Amino acid sequence: MRLYFAYGSNMWSAQMEKRCSQSKKIGVACLLDYRWIISKRGYANVVESMNDYVEGVLFEISATDEASLDTYEGVSSGSYQKAELTVLHEGLAKVALVYVDPVTVEGSPKQEYIQRINSGLADAKLSDAYVTRYMRRYIPAQPS
Repeated sequence: MRLYFAYGSNMWSAQMEKRCSQSKKIGVACLLDYRWIISKRGYANVVESMNDYVEGVLFEISATDEASLDTYEGVSSGSYQKAELTVLHEGLAKVALVYVDPVTVEGSPKQEYIQRINSGLADAKLSDAYVTRYMRRYIPAQPS
């Protein structure tokens, strides 16, 4: 088992259950000195940015789950690259797998992606301050 830090649509519990049936949600974690963006490809990414941070969900995943994520994240085609980054969970530093898009040019989200991110936000319970500051400039809130 290893730790995986989800910061995009994989924060959505239903999607993670489908993609990674053996995963276990650990809780909210924070990646320091990175900033959340939507890349020009239309999906979430994290880019290095001093004094910024990314909130996400930490999962424990199996090797089978990781292979599934590699497929969904397009590792073999270069859509995302795998990185081992340090996140903070409950005040403790932990090394986790993070998928990082090599494309760092900002863009707009794909239309279908907006709903998946909002579903993930509903499940993840990230701080309102973080969501407002970093995510809402790209992802509009779902109408109530």
